[in-house]
Amino acid sequence: MVVFCNRKCTSVLLMYHFFCVGSNLQRRNFCKSNTSPFCIVVGQVAVMVLENGKRKNPNILVTGTPGTGKTTMCTTLAEATQLCHINIGELVKEKNLHDGWDDELDCYVLNEDLVCDELEDVMEEGGNIVDYHGCDFFPERWFDCVVVLQTDNTILYDRLSRRGYKDSKLSNNIECEIFQVLLEEAKDSYSEEKVIALKSDNIDDISRNVATLTDWVRNWSLPSQS
Repeated sequence: MVVFCNRKCTSVLLMYHFFCVGSNLQRRNFCKSNTSPFCIVVGQVAVMVLENGKRKNPNILVTGTPGTGKTTMCTTLAEATQLCHINIGELVKEKNLHDGWDDELDCYVLNEDLVCDELEDVMEEGGNIVDYHGCDFFPERWFDCVVVLQTDNTILYDRLSRRGYKDSKLSNNIECEIFQVLLEEAKDSYSEEKVIALKSDNIDDISRNVATLTDWVRNWSLPSQS
């Protein structure tokens, strides 16, 4: 056990309180700017407490290349489980959580810090299905399951073409699927036991995936609760 002097004890309490109740952006800035062993230990303790919160329902992240059926599956899964479906793309537009429009990519430039701050409270409560084509900027502690949807390249090409994707935007997304970029991103960002890849070529696949995840939600419990 480490014994601190009174002044350091006061600092610990202040820093711990700040780390626990501050916004996601404030916590990340704290970690970046305070690299002493003392500050690192305080941060680690705070994270342990946050990760061991008593959520009543799990949080699921559903990711994958655009066109793999994320929103369709998430909508159906939310109806089956009564969890809340959070479509990040829609949230970014609704709450202006972006840094403007990218003409080349034909989409908003997502502001990761604003998105994480917006979601912090609801994610700590639990019971959410987050739907987005990226996953590496979310805090790992938020999610109990990370689902990566995968679609046959030919099927995906047809889907994206029907959406009006052209030229570099179309080819970039097909290459992303070919090289399993999102699956690797998920594996790099989350613990291995949380990540699952599911085939999503047709409506039968979606129905099967929804059934599998619905069973998982019904049987879910935090490690500390089991």
